[in-house]
Amino acid sequence: MRTKKAKRYDEQIDREIEKAISRFSQHLMSNSKWVRLVNYLVENADQIKKIEFKKVQNDQIGELYLSNDTTFGFDYWQNGFEGNNSLGGWLTFKEIQYLIFPNIIDEDNNIKQDLEQIAELINSIGQFYLEKNEYGLKLICYQE
Repeated sequence: MRTKKAKRYDEQIDREIEKAISRFSQHLMSNSKWVRLVNYLVENADQIKKIEFKKVQNDQIGELYLSNDTTFGFDYWQNGFEGNNSLGGWLTFKEIQYLIFPNIIDEDNNIKQDLEQIAELINSIGQFYLEKNEYGLKLICYQE
């Protein structure tokens, strides 16, 4: 049974997320599109070495942990992730402003990701708004 304090905290977090989301003109990702994307990223986890994300509530960048062992109904659900990220705790899909697939994974050992291959994988699922620069590939979830 959830306490009143825990419920109020969850409601406060939801209000903060909704307030942060309200500044964007367009929401580009639905929960069902997220699930399709995550399912496909998990299926192809051996080709994706690192995924970062930015939350709508702040400028903090976290890392998303997906592997072949990531399971729907255990690690992620219809509306978000349970753990599986460097910031800890639940991460709802609606609070992710964008995903970043960095070009360079390890500068010391010059380990890179194949951004063209990742873009092809993502585009094979459906239409996504992708931007590419010297840092990496960015999947935009909210348009300003």
